[in-house]
Formats: sequence, C-alpha cells, structure tokens
Amino acid sequence: MSGAPMAVLLSRFPLVTETFILREVIELERQGRPVRLVPILHERPEVVHREALPWMGRVLYAPLFSAAVAAASLRALRRRPGQVLRLFGRLAAASASSPGFFVKTLAIFPKSLWIAERLEAEGAEHLHAHFATHPATLALIVSSLTGIPWSVTVHAHDIFVSRVLLREKLAAARFVRSISRFNRDYLERLYPELEGRVRVIHVGIDPAVYRRLPPPPAGIPRILCVASLRPYKGHTVLLEACRLLSEQGVTFRCELVGDGPLRPELESRIDDLGLRDVVRLMGALPQNQVTRRLGRSSIFVLPSIVAPDGQMEGIPVALMEAMAAGRPVVTSDLSGIPELVQDGVSGFLTQPGDAEGIAAALKRLIDEPGLGRELGERGREKVEREFRLDVNVSDLLSEIESQTGPSDPEAEALLARAGLTGAGVRRIHRRMDSLVIEALAPGPQDVVVKVQRSRPGESRPPRERARHEYEVLHLLHRCFASDHGFSVPRPLGLLEDEAAVVMERCSGSGLDEVIRRERSASGPEWEALSVALRRAGRWLRLFQGHTRSEGDAGPEALLARASADLAACRRTMRLPRGLEARLERLGGRIGPAHLVGHHGDFWPGNLYVDEKCVQVIDFEGFREGLPCEDAAYFLVHLQPFFAWPGLRGRGEQAAAAFLEGWLEGDTLDQSALDLCLLAKALQVLARGPGSGRQRRAVMSILRRAGA
Repeated sequence: MSGAPMAVLLSRFPLVTETFILREVIELERQGRPVRLVPILHERPEVVHREALPWMGRVLYAPLFSAAVAAASLRALRRRPGQVLRLFGRLAAASASSPGFFVKTLAIFPKSLWIAERLEAEGAEHLHAHFATHPATLALIVSSLTGIPWSVTVHAHDIFVSRVLLREKLAAARFVRSISRFNRDYLERLYPELEGRVRVIHVGIDPAVYRRLPPPPAGIPRILCVASLRPYKGHTVLLEACRLLSEQGVTFRCELVGDGPLRPELESRIDDLGLRDVVRLMGALPQNQVTRRLGRSSIFVLPSIVAPDGQMEGIPVALMEAMAAGRPVVTSDLSGIPELVQDGVSGFLTQPGDAEGIAAALKRLIDEPGLGRELGERGREKVEREFRLDVNVSDLLSEIESQTGPSDPEAEALLARAGLTGAGVRRIHRRMDSLVIEALAPGPQDVVVKVQRSRPGESRPPRERARHEYEVLHLLHRCFASDHGFSVPRPLGLLEDEAAVVMERCSGSGLDEVIRRERSASGPEWEALSVALRRAGRWLRLFQGHTRSEGDAGPEALLARASADLAACRRTMRLPRGLEARLERLGGRIGPAHLVGHHGDFWPGNLYVDEKCVQVIDFEGFREGLPCEDAAYFLVHLQPFFAWPGLRGRGEQAAAAFLEGWLEGDTLDQSALDLCLLAKALQVLARGPGSGRQRRAVMSILRRAGA
C-alpha cells in the first residue's frame, strides 16, 4: 500500500453530525494512509466530539477570501490563464440553473485555487470528497489544476435533493463510492453511463466500542432516538407514536438526542400532545455521552421519512451503533435502511410516516423483552459481519490505491533505516540543505526524519550538522521538561551515516499558517492569534533562561556579521544610505550583555502552536548570541505577513503581542533591538528574502530601525 498523503475534502469541520467521516479518517491513518483534512468552512459548534480535538491543528482551513487567497488566484491566472478561466466559465454555466448553488460555486472558486496550490506543494496524491455537492466541486477544481486524481463518496441529500453539476462531477471522478446499494441503483438509473463505475462500500463503525455496553437496564423501558432535528428524520411521527403509547397506558421514557431547526416546533408539539413527562429533548451531545445514553436505553427508534424537498436517509450510522450495542431497533423501510435492518430478523421496519406501526412495534418490544434481546443479538451479528469500519476502510483504500502510484522510494528507504518500515509518508519537504519526511508511524506520536544535505558555502558537513542538532534537542528537551506547554520535539535517534535526526512530530499548526489564516480576522480569532504570539514570545524567554551563559559579551561579533552581510547586499542591490554609520552608532550605545542560546532561524514557520503547547524546530544553527537576536529575527520575518494594504496596524499589534510575551514586564532595550533588527534584516536580504513583497517589507525595516 502507498503511504503517500491523501486529502479528504468535506463541507465543514468540526461537525457533530458527521462523526462517521471523522471515524473513517482516523481509521485511514490507522491503516497507514496519512490524511490532510480540508473543509470548505471552519465550523464553530457549541459541541465538539473529543475525537475531533487532535485534528483541529491539522486541518487545512482557508478563509472565504483573504490576501493569501487573492495572491494564489493571481498566481494561478498568471501561470495558466486559459485553463483557469475555462474552468471557471464551465462551472458557472453548469450551475447557473440554481442561483444558490451558482453563488456558492463562485464563492469557493478563489479559495479552491489556494487549496490546490497548498495540496500540490504538500505532495497530496489523491483527493477524496465526502458528498457530491460543494466538496466534490472543490475536488474537481483542485484536480483540474493539479492533475491529482480524485474520488467521491455519495451519501443522501447530495444526490436526492440537489443534482446541479452532479452528472459532470461523477463523470470526472476516478471512481464513485456509494454507501448503499439503493444509492448505486438510483444513480445508475439516473445516469446509465455510470453503470459499473459506482462501488458500494458501506460506512462502518467499530463494533467493539458498543459490545462493551451493558445489557438494557431493568425498570421503566427507555426509548432512544439519535438524529438531527430535521424534517426527514421523522420526529413528529415518533411523537405521535408516543402519544398513542401513552393513551394505551404504556409506561416508558423517550429521549431525543440531537439539535436542528425543528427544535422549537418539536418543543411545542411535545406540549400540545401532553408528553412533557415522558419525552425529553436532550440537544446535541458529544459522542461519548451519546454512547452512554445508548448503554442506558432499552429500544432504539429512528422514524425516517422522505422530506418535502426529497431529502431522505442513506444508511444511518446511529442505527449501526444501536445494533452493535445489541439494542432492538424500530425504523423505516426506506432508502438503504433495509440493507442494514431485516424486518422481524434484526429489527422492525415500518412504512415511513406510520405512527401506528411504530407504536405497535415499540409496544411489542416493551411487552416482550426476550424478543428484543433476540433481535438485538441478530442485529449485532449483522453489523459485525457487514458494517465493520476497519474492513470497509480497507476496501476504500484498495480503490484509492488503484488510482495512485507508489510512494517516494527514497523516503521509504530512509524510514526503513530508521526502524519505521511500513510507516506512511504524510508529507515530504525538499529543501536546498535538507530533506524532511513526516511519517505516520505506529504508536501515539507521528515521527519526523530530517536528513541534512550538502549545500554551497556550508560551515559544517551534513553529519556534523545532524549531530549538532540532535545534541541540542537532547539538551533542550531536558531543560523544558518542567515548562508545561513549552517544548521542543523529543529526539528519538541519530542516523549518522545518513546525517539524519529522528524526532517526534510537533503537534498543532505552524504559526505561519495561523498568522495567514487569522491576520485579517476580528473578535475571538484575532485574540487567539494574539495569544499564540504572546506564547511564542514566552517560549523564547524560557529558552533563553535555560541557555544563559555566565559570561558577558559585547556586540562585536554581531556587528562583524552585519558588516559582511551589508557588503554582500551592496554588490547586488541598492540599500538606504548611512547603514554603516547607523550600525556603528547603535553598537556604541550597547554595553556588555549576558549571552544566551541563539536559535538561529527563529521565525513563525519553525514554531508549532495549539491550545496547549508551543514547540520549536530546526536547531542546526544553534549557537550563543545576544538576547535581542532571536527576537529581532522573529520580528523581521513577522512583518511581511502584514505587508498588505490595511494590515500595517495589525502588524504592529502582532509585534507588540510577541514582545509582551518575551519581555514579561521587563523594560525593552530599544537600542539593542534596533541594532539586531538592522543586523537581521541585512542577514535576510543577503540570503535572499524570497518574493518582492518580502523584500519590500525587509527594506522598510532597514529604513526605520535606529533611524
């Protein structure tokens, strides 16, 4: 199996109602296929499943529109204008019949260009879209521009309700995965050319999770329904069935877990029917609490119907979970449900909308608990036989594997030498002086293998650089042991012959990604970025405290390096006048200072942040230096992120947040900082700042610092 990364595209994340997608993604990685999760929208729900939390820092979020999205769009138009404009026109024309779909398609087009650029740079070898609506549109755009093959899973509303662009997208996908035979047959009747191209691979669950639940409790029977509060779930039919049971004198309790637009209507209906004492609306709950509710239930019911807009079920995962727990189920003879529930064998099926039929089935199960146990046991066997998550994901991977080539042989050989045979390759970074392999390894923590390469003008050969970085990581990992939330990757090994360091992969997102995403945001998002910048400053302060030397030194070494960089820059570019004098003047104002550890490349791209931790990578340039050196280097690299119209004030706020975390109330030595800003700006220019925008931002630092 190829261990190359794949991107899973979906509408929103995190979303409490799409647990089945998250489980599938987790299982994909467990089976060795690294995943990049790419939602169209960043959802901010009140309830987040705890399984989603580790993914929050790994998701590729793109704002609807931003400076980065605009830049990516301009680059795409410059490189391949005809292809981009033809694709845009084709999508616009095909979706024009639906104003809502048309507007959303046009809205996601620019961010699709940015996502295409990112996924191509990350080496994604396959795209898989969940739902044939906008996620499939995103996959179509990305694939058209990058050539990355793509596939799609069709579920329910994406084929039953809106079919704008559906034929075009299904024809373009390498393969179509349907979660039910019903959906496959429906699509093949609709589009005969799809016959033989739609593969049925059920969504699955891990039955072991539910096998551990206790048997139904004694006492008052408890009926459970887990479903979003939307018309096609049929909650009004269930409430009518509960009224019928109450009128017959049946004692029971019913809990409705889920939330949605119908909640106010259902609350009123419960009151109108006099069911307040027996029916409770529980709202949306995290998955672990849903599982506990299932363990306390006697019967599971899902009264699905066909909604007025045509929406209906696929094969509800909630039914699989209830059956895996050994609960008898009552549900509708609709869509793909009969592929899971066989009437009278593994549950009871009723006609959609038949409240009397549901009431009769519930009463029979309440009156005959032995029958419920028999149906529950056969339901459990059905799920374990045909709806196992690991088996179904393996089938999906086999289909994906047929669309992608082998993984990078060089990377796989290096992983094997590091003792990581069979590990998936999440991402490969090929740099001028190093090769960095992010590997999906067995165990709780992913692994990075960093291989040093020879480079022009190198001060030390690759093996020495690798050993130096390994020793620095060992030292700092011990130093940071008591600083909870601030650390470096744990070193796992040194491969001297390959000049490679093996270390744990950092958690969270690169701070550069966070800045790009939130630099123009407001409210909680901007405050979260400010907190991340303050914590970055705090990491630097702790680092310098752990590495402080006993002796003091002046700025002579810094001035010598700055003078050499200035001379190199003057040979290739025009610089502001008077820089030599300014360096000399600032150097004369600074007396001896204590030396501290100097990271050497302390910029946002080498910092990883999440809600709990800040970690820093790339210590091959570690040496002793002045306290302001790393802070100035960070600020020089921070400015280009805000070198867009209207963002300069934000850049000043971002710099202030970082300095606040670094200083922790100490007084800033402005002369020392200005000297280091000049020196580090010259260092960046001498090495090549990259884009014209970055060069202009660094030049502005030269004009201002110490002037």
